Amino acid sequence: MTGILLIMLAATLWAADTLIRYPLLETNSTLQIVFYEHLLLVIVLAGILLLNRRTKFPFKKEAVIPFLFIGVLGSALGTLAFTKAFTMMNPTLVILLQKLQPVVAISMAAFILGEPLRKRFALWALVSLSGSILMIAPDIKALLQTSQWFYDPALKNIALATGSALVAVFVWGSSTVFGRKLTLLGYKSHQIMSGRFSLGFITLLFLMVIYQENFLLSAGSLPKLSLMVAMSGLLGMWLYYQGLKRIPARYGTIGELFFPVAAVMINWLLLDIPLTWQQAVGGAVLILGSIMVTREPRIELKQPTDEPAIDSESVALK
Repeated sequence: MTGILLIMLAATLWAADTLIRYPLLETNSTLQIVFYEHLLLVIVLAGILLLNRRTKFPFKKEAVIPFLFIGVLGSALGTLAFTKAFTMMNPTLVILLQKLQPVVAISMAAFILGEPLRKRFALWALVSLSGSILMIAPDIKALLQTSQWFYDPALKNIALATGSALVAVFVWGSSTVFGRKLTLLGYKSHQIMSGRFSLGFITLLFLMVIYQENFLLSAGSLPKLSLMVAMSGLLGMWLYYQGLKRIPARYGTIGELFFPVAAVMINWLLLDIPLTWQQAVGGAVLILGSIMVTREPRIELKQPTDEPAIDSESVALK
């Protein structure tokens, strides 16, 4: 239960970063925002590593692919896709589309980590997904009311925005599993975060040069970006990996489903966007699924023969 709660708290911080990210998109490009976000993260994490010189960063060949995935795809391209979707459609809709992450993560966890799929887990995962679908149903219905969307520039933008949001769904859902893989290989939270954001920064720097993007932000943007990095980047990711260490990856994704619930609440309380009855009921069903899945019996993960056994207390729910 502690792991689920830590991930839910991280999801709340991620949802709150909408209050900063969305206004920044009015005066800066998507690539600029994501690039400087990673630059600040790398600077801060470099300072943390310098203060902990005794902690070495072990190289393990089996960790190369997981680090590349969470860094290049999860951190750089996933954040770009997510932020780009913000500029093209309702940001609440973008956030709610993240409900599909469990489908990706549950499948990937079974394939990559050997985490068994239990019937009761599948049931409550389905409940969580059903709640998310109910929350987003009115927006989906509005998009599907016409079959001529391809000839309508506005609807084409919605389709492109939805595609961008779904890219974020896939790479972030998969990153949950690869992040869990790195914890099983013995990497600490700050090591995973350093590798993730460093590889993401290198990828974004390459894109900035290729697309000849302006390296100067608009006036007043840097302090806001710094706050966003501290809140959702550093603290949010630290809480996320602390929670992920305590539970299997598929449980972590259910906790992350709290992200759209938190986003709806923030929009309601701080942006004066009230909840519809569909969102309220869907959010309640979603939280029910997240709580009930923690009642799953203790599960021990399969261990590679060349790795030390993992203490079941750190990977299973009580």
